[in-house]
Amino acid sequence: MSDDPFHEAVEALRALGRKVEPTGHDFVLWLVDGYECTDGELIALAHLFGLIDGPERTQ
Repeated sequence: MSDDPFHEAVEALRALGRKVEPTGHDFVLWLVDGYECTDGELIALAHLFGLIDGPERTQ
């Protein structure tokens, strides 16, 4: 996996079969299975599924 938590979360969610796409070039908003979420919510979702380790709160 990568040291980048967003890349790690995206790859882990995609491995589960989720469709994950950035909504723009700044990678702040994401579409996960058609639902918009922030970068923090993306990481929280990966934590919820137990896909990535890390601090409980991302700064």
